[in-house]
Amino acid sequence: MIRALYSAASGLVAQANKQDVIANNIANAQTPGFKRQKAVSTSFAQELQSQIVTATDRERPAYPDSAVDPVIVNATSSQDNSEGPIRDTGNQFDFAIEGPGEFQVSGANGTRLTRAGNFRLDTSNELCTADGEKVLGESGPIQIPDGSEWSVDTEGEVNADGQSIGKIKIVGAKAGETQLRQGFIEGANVNIVREMVDMILNVRSFEANQKVVSAVDGTLDKLINSAGA
Repeated sequence: MIRALYSAASGLVAQANKQDVIANNIANAQTPGFKRQKAVSTSFAQELQSQIVTATDRERPAYPDSAVDPVIVNATSSQDNSEGPIRDTGNQFDFAIEGPGEFQVSGANGTRLTRAGNFRLDTSNELCTADGEKVLGESGPIQIPDGSEWSVDTEGEVNADGQSIGKIKIVGAKAGETQLRQGFIEGANVNIVREMVDMILNVRSFEANQKVVSAVDGTLDKLINSAGA
């Protein structure tokens, strides 16, 4: 009886976490370069086994002995790294990476990698993200000479007035597979219809586990009252 309650409660936790992940995907459906997340669920036994190096038998928390593994949610979610749709914007400050690779940008919180290529120029004429983080080249930030005619080729080489002034750094690029396209932007790899269907199914699962909790609670109440009579 208690095992059923524990399993249902674990399912509620798993589905609540998944609902947060789905909601975040939907909220970022229009964010350039966003990669959808997937909630990762494992059984208690599987999670315990993955931590066996650091957890001894004495340190293992007690749990019901059940033939059915109660579900818990991993602390981290999995990321879907498939490419999003690439569309033509005609804006020379927009860049899309075809194939593997990520831009490296630097800001107040250090450097990070991103696929979002909606850039602009800051007050120093340096290429930066919408949030002001510097877009890094092979030799540091990319500075565009004021009033110059500039362009970027498929290898990331930046040319201004016919002369090379730097090369945009693409981390994880693979020769023959990675190309940089100027005037294009990569959208989020989020399919709204799929996310909405997943959300509806998740809500149904949550409601089913709620009913199990209510049923077990009612049964325990009758059992305790009958035993005490």
